[in-house]
Amino acid sequence: MKLLFLRGSVPTDRDPKQIMYDNLEDCCDMWTQLAYRMLETSDYGEIWYWGGKRNHKFADNYTERWISNFKQTKHDFKPDVIICRGGFPQFDQVMERNLGALKIYYGAGKRFFPVSNFKNYDIILVDSLSQQKVVHSKFKCKCEVFVKPAADNIFYPVSSEKKYDVVFAPNMYSPRKRCEFFLSSVPESVKVVVAGKVGKSMIRRKNLDYIGWVTRSNMRGVYAQSKITVCPSSGGDSCPRIIPESLACDIPVLVSNDVNLWEDKYINAQTGKIASVERFFEELEGI
Repeated sequence: MKLLFLRGSVPTDRDPKQIMYDNLEDCCDMWTQLAYRMLETSDYGEIWYWGGKRNHKFADNYTERWISNFKQTKHDFKPDVIICRGGFPQFDQVMERNLGALKIYYGAGKRFFPVSNFKNYDIILVDSLSQQKVVHSKFKCKCEVFVKPAADNIFYPVSSEKKYDVVFAPNMYSPRKRCEFFLSSVPESVKVVVAGKVGKSMIRRKNLDYIGWVTRSNMRGVYAQSKITVCPSSGGDSCPRIIPESLACDIPVLVSNDVNLWEDKYINAQTGKIASVERFFEELEGI
């Protein structure tokens, strides 16, 4: 098998070196890890980003490439399987040049089904049964609900003193994360560590400890210092990676019932709870 994984854009909002790794053992990107683990010894795979210039061989049969422009790329690589993470319009040219490949789509969020010009996929992966129902109503291809992995070379249980009751790790600039709802209403008795980018108008309370943006490799320690991870997001969110990461670290989760999630695969009596927005803090204090 020849596998091509279309990953997305090289970051422009931070130093691109933050996603550059010399070896897979240190790489915290779950998609890079997943693509490699799909390969047998006789297979070959590549993972592509657009907007940069880098060619790095992780293994004899696995290469990462940053390509300035997918439309103009002249690589001769002809994959048997293409996985598109995100469904960005920049992928369309690559897809059109490889119509004979098995084409797999995973978009999540608002792009949980293909919305760019290219829509001729063989398999669409989604995060919830409700998303699967929508896809079945719009497309004739196969659609499967997907269990999102965590990079288990980075995320695993470690012992640590519990400094916090809750870890909340949102993008403060995304309304779907419901930051204001959670940070303004969480009870004063609950000590919260907030990991992520914050704006100047952030809510300041004595029980909130803002530690700023944290690399994925350092998030394991943040999870370990907390009793539970919360995800109060709206329906625009689709199995945020904090859920599989937290569970991989043996930290339970409290998740809004608006989040697109395959509940039966993630949530049980040991791993956490699903709660409505109206009962979110009641359930939090109960845990």
